[in-house]
Amino acid sequence: MSDVTMISSSSPLKRITHAVRAIEAGEYSPSLLAEFIKDSGDLGQLARMLDAMAVSISARDNQLNLLQKVIPIGVSLSAEKDFNRLLESLVVEAQSFTNADAGTLYLVEDDALKFVILRNTSLNMAMGGTSGQEIPFYPVKLHNADGSENRSNVVSYAALTGKRVYIADAYKTEGFDFSGTKAFDERTKYHSKSFLTIPLQNKDGKLIGVLQLINAKDKSTGEIIPFDDNDVLEALILLATAALDGYIREEALRQEIAQLKIEIDHSRRAKQVAEITESKFFQDLRNKAQEMRTREIKKK
Repeated sequence: MSDVTMISSSSPLKRITHAVRAIEAGEYSPSLLAEFIKDSGDLGQLARMLDAMAVSISARDNQLNLLQKVIPIGVSLSAEKDFNRLLESLVVEAQSFTNADAGTLYLVEDDALKFVILRNTSLNMAMGGTSGQEIPFYPVKLHNADGSENRSNVVSYAALTGKRVYIADAYKTEGFDFSGTKAFDERTKYHSKSFLTIPLQNKDGKLIGVLQLINAKDKSTGEIIPFDDNDVLEALILLATAALDGYIREEALRQEIAQLKIEIDHSRRAKQVAEITESKFFQDLRNKAQEMRTREIKKK
């Protein structure tokens, strides 16, 4: 006789006790108390209380796991001083949390999304960042030549709308142009199927870039499956975007300071030159040089 049969045939008290132990062990399933929850008596009330408790404990455990996994990564991202490593870490960690086979990170540059990191586990492909391999793909334009928004590409669509895009099968999805993806697949013998495209925005709502994850894998079978909502990934994206935005802001400030320093240096040099040329010594020297040139001309 199976455990399930033994439990279902045991007394209500034993089954309630079993549910309590399952809650303690983190193995609770709503099916354990399903028979009693609709009961209008004391047994039903107890079952409903236990079920609510189990849901609360599960939510708390998920939050603890979230903190234990994400916070250390967020701290390391914020402390990272190498921009390329920061970009790589964002892609690698996002792949890990979603069990994605591939990931690409784009950053906004002018009116386009520039490829900066490309990773594909199955193809053993690593481009951009610290890999030393340049990414040979053209940036994705945000606007067409006529000024209209480029919403045919899923990456630019996510960037322009600020919406996440979940695609279960790129080869069966209408509304987006996946010709570039299909050409890549044909060239590499890969099969890009499920996609999750995430716009990265700072706290002011300004677009920084786009993260795209490809081919989520079932951890048990290795089968390609659709991406789903992931609280851990959500927290990671928030922390990583904050770190990325902070780095970009710091870099912009450093460039402004460097430019200001150059302008100050030029101004200081101009002032120093003016002080020299306007001095009595320089004026006398210039007059003597002029007199010497005049005498030389007369001798000729």
